[in-house]
Amino acid sequence: MTDATLDLDALRTLLADRYSIGRQLGRGGMGAVYLARDLQLDRSVAIKVLPSEFASQPDLRERFLRETRTAAGFSHPNIVPVFAVEDRGNVLAMAMGYVEGESVAERVLRAGPLTIKEAVRLLQDVGYALAYAHGRGVVHRDIKPDNIMLERATGRALVMDFGISRTIAAAPTESRAGLTRVGEVVGTPEFMSPEQASGDQVDGRSDLYSLGLVAWYTVTGVLAISGETTQKTLVKQLTETVPPVSSARADLPAPLADAIDRLLRKDPVERFPTAESLVEAIDAAQLSAPDVPLPVRLFQQNGKSYVVNAGMVAVLAVVNYTRAEREARLDQLMTVSVAVALEFVLLMTIARQARTLRSLGFDHGALRKGLRAIMDEGDEARAQGLTVPGVARRRRIRLFFAGPAFLIGLYNVIAGMARRVEYKPGYFSLSRSGATLAIFGVCGMVVAAMLFVIDPYRRPILQRIANAFWGGPLGALLMGGSRTSQMSSGITRPKARAVVAVARATAKPVSAKSVAAPDGRLDDIECRLRVLEQRLDSR
Repeated sequence: MTDATLDLDALRTLLADRYSIGRQLGRGGMGAVYLARDLQLDRSVAIKVLPSEFASQPDLRERFLRETRTAAGFSHPNIVPVFAVEDRGNVLAMAMGYVEGESVAERVLRAGPLTIKEAVRLLQDVGYALAYAHGRGVVHRDIKPDNIMLERATGRALVMDFGISRTIAAAPTESRAGLTRVGEVVGTPEFMSPEQASGDQVDGRSDLYSLGLVAWYTVTGVLAISGETTQKTLVKQLTETVPPVSSARADLPAPLADAIDRLLRKDPVERFPTAESLVEAIDAAQLSAPDVPLPVRLFQQNGKSYVVNAGMVAVLAVVNYTRAEREARLDQLMTVSVAVALEFVLLMTIARQARTLRSLGFDHGALRKGLRAIMDEGDEARAQGLTVPGVARRRRIRLFFAGPAFLIGLYNVIAGMARRVEYKPGYFSLSRSGATLAIFGVCGMVVAAMLFVIDPYRRPILQRIANAFWGGPLGALLMGGSRTSQMSSGITRPKARAVVAVARATAKPVSAKSVAAPDGRLDDIECRLRVLEQRLDSR
C-alpha cells in the first residue's frame, strides 16, 4: 500500500463519525481534496486536508482556524462555501461545498482558451466575489486558475480557498512551479502581484492584479509571466511589464482587452480601484451576452413551431395532390383548398402573437436582436458540448457512416423498384423481395438524412428558417410595423403592466394647480394609463 492510501485510510477512520470519504478530487501544494458525504446533513462536500507539516505547527494551525472561520461566514453565489473545520489531532481539514464541474486550469488544459463570452462572465463572477470579500476586509492573496471553479450546469465561476492563502506562511524550500509557496511571501508566483512579491502590505488591488493574470491566461492559454525558478518568476513580477493581451489574441473586443491590461498595471494606483469598478466597466461596455426577455423567447419557440406546422401542411398537401387521380379534379381542388385554409389559420395565429409582442413594447428591431442572441446562445452551448472528451470524435464517426448509409439505401431503393412488373399501362406490382429492398432502402436513406440534418452540434435548420422569416420584411409586416423602428438599438421598453405599477407606486396626490399641463396633456396621459390598465385587467 502506498503512503497516499495509508493517509486516506487514516482520514476515513478519523472522520468516520461525520463524513464518508470517497475518491480524491485533486492534490496540490496545500494538501489533498476528497469527495465526501456529510452523514448528518446528507449532502456532498469537498474535504480539503492540510499537510501534516503545516497542521503540526501551533501558530499556523491557530491562524488557519481563525481565518477559515472568517471565510465560513461568507455567503455569496460566487464563493465556494465553507461548512466546517475538522480539528482531529494531527489532521486539520476543512469541509467545503462540492462544485460539480472543473477548475479554470482544468478547463483551459482540456479545451483551450475561453471564448470571449466565457472570459467576460469569468471576470464578472470573480469580480463580484472579490468585491464581496474586500468589503468585509478579506484579501484572497492566491487568486489563480486552480482556485476558481466552473460549475458544469450553469457555467458560473466560484472562488475557493478564501482565507487560506493569507494564513499559511512558507517554507524556505522551493517547491515545483504552480503550487502555493509557504514562507514570508504568500501566494503563487505566476499569479502574484508586484507588491505581494516584494513582501509589502497588500489590499484588494493585489487580487485584481492576480485576476488580470488569470484572465490573460484564460484567453490565451499561456502564462503571462513565468520563470524557471520561484525567484526568477518573482523578479519578473517586479520588473517586467506584461504585454498587451491583444498582442496574443487579436479578436478580443477593445473594452475587454483594455480592462485586462488595466488590471495588470504594476502600480496599484493605475489599476481599477475596486472590484466593483471592474464589473461596472465590463457592464458599461456591454460585453456580456444580452438578456433576452421572456416574451421574445416564448415567441421564438412559437415561431419555430409555426414553421414546422406550416411545412408539414405543405408536404401533406403535395403528397395528397400527387396521389389523387388525374381525372379527380375535385379531389385536387379540395386538397389545395384545405391546405390554403390551414396555412391561413396558422399564419393569422402567429401574426396575432407577433402583434401582442409589439403591444408589450417589443418592436421588430428588438425581436431580431433577441433572435440573434438566442442563436448565439445555442452556438455557444454547441461549441461547449464539443469540448467534452470524445463527443467530437463520435460526431465525426456518425457523420462518416451517414454518407455510405444513404448511398446504400438509395441503391436498395433503385434495386427494389427495378423489380416492378407492369400488369397494365401505368400500374405496377412489386414482388415481396423488391418491396423489402425498397422499404429498407427508404428507411436507411431517411435515417442517414436525419443524421445529417438533425445534428445537435449544428445550427438547427428550422431555427435558421424561422429567424430568417421573422427577421425579414414579412416578419416586420406581420408585427404591424416597418423594419425601421423607433427602437433601432434593440433595447426593449418595459411592459405596460410594469409602467402602470410604477405609476401607481410612485405617484403622489398632486393638485391640478401645482402642475403645468399645457393642452390637457396630463389628462391625456391619465386617460392612456386607464386604457392600458383596463386592457391588461381584461386578459
